[in-house]
Amino acid sequence: MGCEKVRLIINDSVSEFFDKISSILFLKHEEFFKDYTTKLGLNLDNEYFVLLDDLKRIKELDSEFLNFYFGSFCDYKDVRNANIFCLATTFFKIPQIYTKDFFEIIDYLSAVTEEEIRKNILESLIYLQGDLKTETSTQQYLNDRESLFELLNNLNIKPEYKWIIFKVMKSPKTYVDQFCSKLMSVNGYLNEAIYNLIKFREEWMNQLKNINIDFPKKIISTLKGKEYLSCNYINIYPTLLPYTATITKSEDNIYVGLGYKVDKIFENTLEKAEINHIIDFLKLLSDKSKFKILILLSHKKMYANEIAEQLNLTNATISHHMRILTLQGLVESTRNQNKTYYYLNSSKFDSLLNGLLKKFKAVPVLDGDE
Repeated sequence: MGCEKVRLIINDSVSEFFDKISSILFLKHEEFFKDYTTKLGLNLDNEYFVLLDDLKRIKELDSEFLNFYFGSFCDYKDVRNANIFCLATTFFKIPQIYTKDFFEIIDYLSAVTEEEIRKNILESLIYLQGDLKTETSTQQYLNDRESLFELLNNLNIKPEYKWIIFKVMKSPKTYVDQFCSKLMSVNGYLNEAIYNLIKFREEWMNQLKNINIDFPKKIISTLKGKEYLSCNYINIYPTLLPYTATITKSEDNIYVGLGYKVDKIFENTLEKAEINHIIDFLKLLSDKSKFKILILLSHKKMYANEIAEQLNLTNATISHHMRILTLQGLVESTRNQNKTYYYLNSSKFDSLLNGLLKKFKAVPVLDGDE
C-alpha cells in the first residue's frame, strides 16, 4: 500500500558531509561524471571545473587513498543512476547520519563498532547483488566466512575490490579510522574548494523547501518502483553533485539525496507522466456510460443496482465500469448495511480538470512521441 499521507521532511544537516564525499568522488571519477552529464544533454556549471582544479591541488588526496576508498566497485557501464558504489560510502547508512553534521558524523564513525561497520558494508554488497532480504542475509554472512567468500565471488564487481573488501572486513575499525583521519586532515582544503558551490546548495535548499511532494515520489517510483513507496516519511537532503539522486529506505522512512539540478532530468519525465494521466482521464470521459456514471455520482452516493437501473445497464457492466473508475481514482466507495456505495472523488476530478486547463494556458513543450 502506498503512502497516502506521507510527510515530507527537508534537512540539510548531512549535506556538508555529502558535499565533501561527493567532491572527492567527482575528482576520482571526473571523466565518468563529465560523460554522464554530456549524455543527458546537460552542462556542468563553470564552478564545478574550478572545484576540480582546487581538488587536484590537495596533495593529501593521493591516488592510493582515492583508489582504495573511492574507486568504483563496478565498471562504469554497470553504474546505475550515477551512483558510484565505493568503500567510503559503505561505512555508513543514511539513517545513521541523516541528522548529523560533518563533525558529528566523524565522531560517529570513530565510535562505531566493528560489527556495525561489517553489517553496513555487507548491506551494500547485498544490495549490489539484488538481494532484498538484508536482515537475514547480513547475519548469515557475518556468522559464516564461507558464505562471505561465496558472496564476494558471485558479485559483479572488480576483482581488486573483492580483495580490498575482504581485507577491510577482517579489521574494519582500522580502515574507518584511517578514512576519518584523512577527511579531517583535508577538511580545511575541502571547505575552500567547495566554497564557490555553497551558493548552489543554498539555492537548491530553498527550492526543495517549496517542493511539491509529487516530485520526490515520482523520482522514487521511477528509480525504485511504486512498491518502494510504502512509508510515512520521505526525508530529503540536498547535495552538490549535480543531476543525481540517491535513495535509501529504512523501516517507515525513505531518504532521498537530491543532487543540484536533478529536477532538470526528471521534469521531462514528470511532464510526460502528467500529460498521459490527463489523456487517460479524457479517454474515460469519452466513454458514454462512464461519463453518465460520473454525472450521477457527482450528485449523490449510489450503489451498483441503483446505477444499473438509472442507466439501463447490467450489474456486470456497472461492476466493470466501477473497477476502472476506482482504479483511476475518480470514484471512491464506502460500505453501509451490506451495500457498497460509490461517490465521486471531487478533489481528484478537480485536480485533473485544473491540470488540463493549465496545459492549455502553458507554453507547449511537446516531443515526437505518438
